[in-house]
Amino acid sequence: MKQLSLLLLFFQFVPLVAQEEVTIHPYTVGVRSQYGFILNHSETMEFVTRQHISAFEVYWEKNTLGKNNWEQEYNLPKWGIAFYAAHFNQYIGNGYGLHPYISIPIINNRVYHLDFRMGAGLGYISNPFDGIDNFKNVAIGTPINAFLTLLLDSYFKLNDRTNLHTNIAFTHFSNASFAKPNLGINIPTIGIGLDYNFGEKAALEVNREIDFIRKEHPIKLSIRSGFGISESSATIDKKYISGIFSVAAEKQFTPKSKLGLETNVFQSGALIDELEALGEKVNSDLEAMQVGIGASHTLTFDRLGLYLQLGLYLKSKYKEEGNSYRRLGLIYSFDNKLSTHIILKTHAFKAEYVEFGIGYTL
Repeated sequence: MKQLSLLLLFFQFVPLVAQEEVTIHPYTVGVRSQYGFILNHSETMEFVTRQHISAFEVYWEKNTLGKNNWEQEYNLPKWGIAFYAAHFNQYIGNGYGLHPYISIPIINNRVYHLDFRMGAGLGYISNPFDGIDNFKNVAIGTPINAFLTLLLDSYFKLNDRTNLHTNIAFTHFSNASFAKPNLGINIPTIGIGLDYNFGEKAALEVNREIDFIRKEHPIKLSIRSGFGISESSATIDKKYISGIFSVAAEKQFTPKSKLGLETNVFQSGALIDELEALGEKVNSDLEAMQVGIGASHTLTFDRLGLYLQLGLYLKSKYKEEGNSYRRLGLIYSFDNKLSTHIILKTHAFKAEYVEFGIGYTL
């Protein structure tokens, strides 16, 4: 999470690099082959992390042309959809992921390109944990999971339509504690690939001036509410609903960057179960309520925002996960008032639940 936080801040300052080419093919299809391993981030995962793995990906991509301000700010990014497939081992089986993504250029010239790609979607694991038939898979307890991928992509032009790619990638499968176990599957890989660009060439609009007056973007107060579903480590196959209420004061400092200060209230049935398992007496739901405060940063892509919050608990009876928490997700604004969001709450590398909710800006 720390490394991702630095990456989000980095892209606030990625400059617009002048393009010598005035026209490009608008669409791309490509394929990647990847090779890596499953990170052993828990002693109990020894059985499922011994082998190296191979994976492949196919994708379709659309180039932006700079017609919108946010495209100019991010140096003419690309967006697309990709399908990922890998064979892990006999315990986990095969993994698949289908996800949309955005790819942001860092270096973009006539011959060489360097992009950073972020994507999230749905994943499928063929052999999830089973207490009788597959008890050694302590990484994942459900077939359907969240799928996250980060990729640093370097590529060279072979000709007008074809590029040769090399990349470093990180892939993650998790069910966000919807079912235990949920240690997650983390996969670093290196890879190579080819793409093909097609479609009638279109003109780029580059270096267009963007008017942004900071005083026209005052501090705004937003109220958000949501829910999540998770399991407790103290019980088996029992689902708990968590409620979340947040109040945030936010200001758009640049066309890319929004900073905020946020107060959160969390109420979790699973947390009550965890406290009772530790021998703590819980007389009411209010005793298990957690209250926190934190700073947030939102990387804005037109109406879509990539949101990150680092928070500290002001009130929490449950101390097993420490005094800090992190929330990472997406916020989509329908207009200047109404929004919806999907946010993952974590403690270090341990996911607590995924929050689905709505928000209103006053």
